[in-house]
Amino acid sequence: MKKCFWTIFKNHFINIIHDNETYERTFNFVLNTDNNVLFYGHYGFPIDLLMDEILKHKFNITNLYKQECTWNKDIAYLYNQHFLEIDLMHPSLSKNFANLTKFIISIIKNKNIGNDRHCIIIKHIDMLSQNDYSSFRIMLERYSCNAFFFCTTHKLDKIDVPVKSRFALLRIPLLSHEEILSIFSRYLEIPLNEHLVQARTRDIIKAIFIAQVEHNDKTIVTKEFCTLNFPPISEFIQKFDKRKNNLDAIRKFSYKCFQFNISIPALTQDLLKILPNKSKANLIEIASKTDHLLNLTKKGREPLYIEAFLCNVLL
Repeated sequence: MKKCFWTIFKNHFINIIHDNETYERTFNFVLNTDNNVLFYGHYGFPIDLLMDEILKHKFNITNLYKQECTWNKDIAYLYNQHFLEIDLMHPSLSKNFANLTKFIISIIKNKNIGNDRHCIIIKHIDMLSQNDYSSFRIMLERYSCNAFFFCTTHKLDKIDVPVKSRFALLRIPLLSHEEILSIFSRYLEIPLNEHLVQARTRDIIKAIFIAQVEHNDKTIVTKEFCTLNFPPISEFIQKFDKRKNNLDAIRKFSYKCFQFNISIPALTQDLLKILPNKSKANLIEIASKTDHLLNLTKKGREPLYIEAFLCNVLL
């Protein structure tokens, strides 16, 4: 019987938080404040899961139901009666952040009925431009009595200093290698592969992916496999059949890469290891051209460009 280690990890995540002094302290601080909070840290720790657990306890919610909605045809967001959540990396979100500010103001200019203040969550706040930050800062100051914000970023240095000064900055460190091994044995009950132990990764998401592939395939993963930026790509390539022109499979996998912040350069490094017979020069050329076009566009279109890159390589 196959187990989903990621689901098991999510189910035990609140216990993992309480087992760690730093996460527990952060959890309790946010739970007892109505001030603006900015979470930041490296890729490799699920800040979104931490945020969800805080929200469940802050508003006494057992099932964190989020309804998907669209405002004015270009602002995609999630909400329930307690909070509103916007991910600035969402591919369908308009990059006209002037409209985003208007949308938020349309809500927080009025008093919240059920709670003292509105709770607004903005993920990847570093996506805002300098001009956007100016409007955002004014909004924070003008409507501070009506709303508080929880924001996340992996790129703290890109955020405007005056905006950062309006937040309590909470660094979320990566788990240590020893803590990851303890989580595996205590909660996930995963037999540890020798190469995974030796890799000494501090990326819990990557470690779970590696263990999942080993569990599903019933094979011992190699040292080279553990060095992949995104281990699920190995299983995807093995099962992919270009004779079926499987565009739908590429599309689903591209969005999965986007969700876990896997870039085109990172995917290219993995493909160079997995596809040794592929022309190295041709693969790098396709990757560089696609990544260059992505950098010329406004952010949030990563899934489309990852999809285009993989189609050029695999089809």
